[in-house]
Amino acid sequence: MSTAADQGWDWAGPQTKQPTIPPRPRTEPTNGPGVNNSTNRTGGAFAPSLGLSVNKTTVVNGGPGGTRGPGRGAGGKVPGSDFMSNEDIRAFCEYLRKDSRNRATERAMDADHLEAVLRTIPDASGSLHGSRPRARRVSRHLKKIAAAEKNIQKYAALVYATFEREYESDLRKVGKGRHQPPPASRFGWR
Repeated sequence: MSTAADQGWDWAGPQTKQPTIPPRPRTEPTNGPGVNNSTNRTGGAFAPSLGLSVNKTTVVNGGPGGTRGPGRGAGGKVPGSDFMSNEDIRAFCEYLRKDSRNRATERAMDADHLEAVLRTIPDASGSLHGSRPRARRVSRHLKKIAAAEKNIQKYAALVYATFEREYESDLRKVGKGRHQPPPASRFGWR
């Protein structure tokens, strides 16, 4: 007894044998002596070239966020550390905040990695019984460093916020290109 799927094949009738494709030759075909097959197969001397181009832009001076000097690695100073304008103070605080954010992330990852490595070290007797508490005690200090870097982020933002609040009236008078509204006239009936 055949299944419904088999009956479908039976209904279609006997299948003709499909012609087989001969296997590819293992040697390169030749068109005769002294003929370059790589150009003949593609219809001529068509050989497209493929290249890769990479562009890198480096901002040395100027740039978003105020005046910037050369990078720290080049022996330059911190951006905005002249404190000659409110843009300098803002650039300085932004630099501190961003730099400490990167350091905080790195220190937190370092603490986790150190703890994970120290957990696998057995004590002198070969036991792993107290390895977790020992690893936590050692990595605790790196975690405190990461928390201190987070505080640097917070306080760097507070420096600029407090500066703006304390010197707001002076900034309005001196600020470049700031729109200063005209003083409101007092309207009175008398």
